[in-house]
Amino acid sequence: MQIRAKSAPGELIPTLTVGTTVPTTGGSWNRSTAREVPISELQRKFGWAEGSWQADLLKAADAASSTASRKGNGSVSAAEVAGYLQKPDDARFLTSTALQQERSALEQRLTGGARSVAVDGFDSDWQDAVALRADRISGDGNGKLSRAELDTYFRDVKGGKVEEARWVPDQQMAMFQSKVAESAGELDPLRPAGADGGVSLLKEYMRLSVDAEKNVPRFVSYMLSAADIQETPVEVNRDHSSFLKDPELGRDGVSASDYDGTKLDRGHMKPAEDSPTQEAMDESHLMSNVAPQHPDLNRQAWRTLEEAVNDMVATTGGKAHILTGNLFLDAQGKPLPAEAIDTIGANTRRVALPTHQFKTVLLELPNGNLSMFAYMVPNMKDAPTKKDAITPFLEASRTSVDRIEELLGQDLYAQLPKSVQAKLETDTSARMAFRDASQYESASLLWRREHARPS
Repeated sequence: MQIRAKSAPGELIPTLTVGTTVPTTGGSWNRSTAREVPISELQRKFGWAEGSWQADLLKAADAASSTASRKGNGSVSAAEVAGYLQKPDDARFLTSTALQQERSALEQRLTGGARSVAVDGFDSDWQDAVALRADRISGDGNGKLSRAELDTYFRDVKGGKVEEARWVPDQQMAMFQSKVAESAGELDPLRPAGADGGVSLLKEYMRLSVDAEKNVPRFVSYMLSAADIQETPVEVNRDHSSFLKDPELGRDGVSASDYDGTKLDRGHMKPAEDSPTQEAMDESHLMSNVAPQHPDLNRQAWRTLEEAVNDMVATTGGKAHILTGNLFLDAQGKPLPAEAIDTIGANTRRVALPTHQFKTVLLELPNGNLSMFAYMVPNMKDAPTKKDAITPFLEASRTSVDRIEELLGQDLYAQLPKSVQAKLETDTSARMAFRDASQYESASLLWRREHARPS
């Protein structure tokens, strides 16, 4: 797939090329409306009390079910949750994607110098409902919606100042649906198929499997969307968060002090910068999301890869299901025996030092087409720190999703049809280019090629 930037006739324009893509209809997979779970069971399992936004959302999704025989039956499926969020007619729960859709709808109507649009002039009931509330709550109540009124309303919603509506970032909603899907026994892109032997932790914005013996995550999975990137409030800041022991792991959990004096970084598996809220940022600083990384790798090449994935999602306007984790391999790429694994630790607890960190990405483009890639990066003390060296280092670390699955013993994207997996999971072609020579971390997973547009 190629994405061309707008330019004047005769200008050189950049062409962004996403690698191997597979056409699909309706996104990466189809959830089943029949895979329902009683709402009361979900509430008990996850502690979603009556009156909580989670319980209210489940009931709203049940009431809006497109299947007549299942509508309002007290049970809900991940498909029903997804369907409701795509058309939230009551406009009570708004994802980042919904916010972006409303912004886009308003922009399309503000043509010819118009400064506002009638609140009932949109294409859907839910968009009209958002426009009406924005005008009434955050505007002048004149029956018309302006950019300023919509921006103010969305800031108020994201700040929790509007009782009638709640912002639920796409990333948070992906985890919410993942919890519903798992409870219904349904495959999910954030949950690999097959037992991994780790301690499973389901957070608000990410899913983790922690190796209790090695004291590092086997993998961390989450969803990153272009809409979340665009809607993240400016006040979200990693400087406001601190590394903390994961309360779910109790005394067995790793502490930040376990890394003291080791000369190794506390490396985020889910990047802090991929946090759409301060709550997500705080969650990313849990030590269950951390593994030892050599400073040069963590701060330079690994950061480059993280920024490149973020850039790719933002540039394509898509969303990515990402799994990041740790491997312990010998020089031949075979799993190390336990006694051969190096450990660190300032306290009595020992933390295993990974030989490699991996990252796999399933990218879903706005048209539903899919791309997939994986990197297996050596956790090297002397990892490259200069732009010219980082690019070949990461390109050499490119591998296939099949290879990562082989090492983990799991099917990472089992929800995809086998024919789609066969086309995408073997791809090992390296794609890495720097956008701006002045910023080593500003890399892209999309090749830039210059083409002259005919005049």
